[in-house]
Amino acid sequence: MSVPFALIGLISLGEYLAWTLIGLLLGWVGHACFWTASLNYLYGCPLPKSFLKPYRQFCGVVILGFPLITWVALDEPLRSIAQAYFFACLAFGLFVFPVITVGRLLRPKPSAILNERTETVDYWRQLGPAAVGDGKYRHVARLPFNDVFKVDFTDLTLTVPNLPPAWGGLRILLLSDLHFCGTPSRAFFEAVLDKLAVEPTDLVLLAGDYLDTDTHYDWIAPLLGRLSATEGRYAILGNHDRYHGAERIRKELSDAGYTVLRNGWREATVRGVRCVLVGHEGPWFRPGPDLSDAPPDLFRLCLSHTPDNFYWGRRNRVGLMVCGHVHGGQVRVPVIGSIFVPSVYGRRFDMGVFEGGGTVMVVGRGLSGKEPLRFRCKPQVIRLTLTPVRSVS
Repeated sequence: MSVPFALIGLISLGEYLAWTLIGLLLGWVGHACFWTASLNYLYGCPLPKSFLKPYRQFCGVVILGFPLITWVALDEPLRSIAQAYFFACLAFGLFVFPVITVGRLLRPKPSAILNERTETVDYWRQLGPAAVGDGKYRHVARLPFNDVFKVDFTDLTLTVPNLPPAWGGLRILLLSDLHFCGTPSRAFFEAVLDKLAVEPTDLVLLAGDYLDTDTHYDWIAPLLGRLSATEGRYAILGNHDRYHGAERIRKELSDAGYTVLRNGWREATVRGVRCVLVGHEGPWFRPGPDLSDAPPDLFRLCLSHTPDNFYWGRRNRVGLMVCGHVHGGQVRVPVIGSIFVPSVYGRRFDMGVFEGGGTVMVVGRGLSGKEPLRFRCKPQVIRLTLTPVRSVS
């Protein structure tokens, strides 16, 4: 009789250890969620790099140090605090995080999207090592499974509320987050922009973050000047541009033929129809745009570097908002999706099309990044074709 009881004891011990390990892993997930959420939020705020960079490193250490918290929970005098924190993490990892993840997976396709098609071009195959360049993090670009040189050219047909009928079929090229810094190389950007330059478009919209060094100003005009548009070319700045001579970047863009909107608005005529074009470089450049004097009866098209301004756009009756900044997270885990997204709303607006309150927002993944690392999150160029809502049967 002793052998069966011994087996039962071993099975119970094994189950106990298994459940303990599962609890620790789930608590670790919740712990990582808490600290990553704080990192996402702070990176969406206009805080100095001198704070953000060490805070990101601190968060990495804290996340990896979760086992230490469980060890502290076994001893006084911090036992009660550590245990409370552990169980909060366990609840988040067991319930909240799975619910959020499933909710994201089950989100319905935005009704604004009538058609979507993507062509992927692998510029490593075209250029080989010449695509890498000489940037500070060039060795990262060569890591296995890195998609940094595989560019998605995404064509979206959108139906937009209150769109002027004359804008039916209007073509918009959205380009953001070029992050010129040496890697990818100039040859890479030349190849991408040469492909775009031969394709007709009505508007070219640049949504910010052009430089990550103080030595690549001479890339702006020769590269971005290749693009043409029948109805105009407009640009705003992003948060990275604030640290690399914002006014000089504005001048380079202007010399390349772009109208730099800054934090403001102007009337423009597109296909013979008056409209309001808005630039939103906030929260990094202040004050933000004031639309109180803008004609209320004209369609409003807004370039916003960050999608965090979506609710501002809704309040200000913006019809179409185009954004970049968040890069789709750059690293996307299977099923879970993005993790680090520099936004006060976390992963809510990491990429794609969003709609609400009469506003449609398009968030591109950007063409590059300061760190040339992308996993399951290719660089992206977006080409929009607009359709009035009432023309859809």
